[in-house]
Amino acid sequence: MAQAQCVMNDPVKQFLAGEQVPEGFVLEVDGEQYHCERVLRWLPGQRLVVRALHQGAPLLLKLFAPNKKGWRELSREQHGYKACKAAGIRVPAEKLISDDFAGCLAVAYEFIADASPFKLVGANQAQMVPALLQLMVSCHQAGIYQHDIHTDNMLMTPRGLVLIDLASVRGQPGVSLNTKKSLNNIARLLAQFVPEQQQLILTKLNLYYQARGWVYGQAEREQFKSLLNKAWQKRKDNYLSKCFRPCTMTAYDKDNHLEYAVKRAFFDQIGDHAIRNINTFVEQGEKLKQGNSATVVVTEMAERQVVIKRYNIKSHWHFLKRFWRPSRAANAWRQGNLLALLGIPTPTVLGFVEKRFGPFRKQAYLITEYRQGAREISEVYRATSPSTAELNQLHRIFSLMRDYQLSHGDLKASNLLMSEVGEIELIDLDAMTQHRCAWLFRRAFARDQKRFLRNWQGKALYSRFKLMIENLAQ
Repeated sequence: MAQAQCVMNDPVKQFLAGEQVPEGFVLEVDGEQYHCERVLRWLPGQRLVVRALHQGAPLLLKLFAPNKKGWRELSREQHGYKACKAAGIRVPAEKLISDDFAGCLAVAYEFIADASPFKLVGANQAQMVPALLQLMVSCHQAGIYQHDIHTDNMLMTPRGLVLIDLASVRGQPGVSLNTKKSLNNIARLLAQFVPEQQQLILTKLNLYYQARGWVYGQAEREQFKSLLNKAWQKRKDNYLSKCFRPCTMTAYDKDNHLEYAVKRAFFDQIGDHAIRNINTFVEQGEKLKQGNSATVVVTEMAERQVVIKRYNIKSHWHFLKRFWRPSRAANAWRQGNLLALLGIPTPTVLGFVEKRFGPFRKQAYLITEYRQGAREISEVYRATSPSTAELNQLHRIFSLMRDYQLSHGDLKASNLLMSEVGEIELIDLDAMTQHRCAWLFRRAFARDQKRFLRNWQGKALYSRFKLMIENLAQ
């Protein structure tokens, strides 16, 4: 291929330098233009994935840095594509591969317009679980598996499931995958789902075992549950680490004056300047709470209503107590992301900011999505009793906290909100802890339950909530 020329080469230089790339740039390669409309994935200085238009047709274009790692990734893309095609696995059609594309290595696939990421929602679950397991059977029997398997790497189309991220395909085509690798791969896949969906897939897992000609008895069930637990722990640790480093999901920075982590999509809307001047938004916002320890406001950032909670330094002694530990804002950010991973409803955490003096932490800020019309459940249940569906929601929250050893730390009624659509959400995650020690968890969780029941002491609802709490032990 001839030497590529770039109409706007600054984005490529930015990408290769490890800087974030703006959307809407154009590359010209051999006289043909590629309009890069949307950045889908960005690994600083390593990989850039964009949706591009070429001759009016949409493409998924992957650019790799022209170094040893980039060559390895391009080679893996080719290996994965050929292995899947040979196995009869549906994959997007390859449109180009180049070792000199605007100074990068590149591969492009058709962009499937009627595709959506794999999800288990509503009525489609009964149909999609068997289809998912059959895809795994087809891959494993062909001797291949996806090393970085997750639901975004599988697309749903009217013609069936399509596998993407082909650089992640491993194995020896033509030699059926052994039991250990197969089950570890299935466990990693199930760990991508929220707990209820994991349980749903487990009820159908016998379909996979039958297709492979394997026994699926009680011993095999227990063995797989152990593999799933290990896979979940690994996934959780990896996901939460991404909340504290720059990546596609998170905009992160740290210097002598500031540390912040913000959801990438939100950061792209507000920019670094807004983060560094976040106190201005607090001072100008509508006060929801004004206290010594915290100030809570609702304000607007990039034409979006958000809640900002500022954790105040009350005194010199308070500073000495807090400066050496991660801030309550950082903990709430971490726990909010964990709750999202578990499917426990909570207002979306958008980011946290810590003001610093070198290594010493000062004021901290948490930014969350604003829930218009949400009310505390203590207010809701003054006028009405909880429905069966609402009691089930509360029971689910407590059950997941029990199963994953989470304690809230201040589970009063004002920290449970009812949204306009009737969903109960957990808020005020400053003191939430995921315990490693079972004994410490049981003690903290018992305090949470007592604190929750204390809201209803002497009221008609007390017995109903007490029965719900007692049922958790069964």
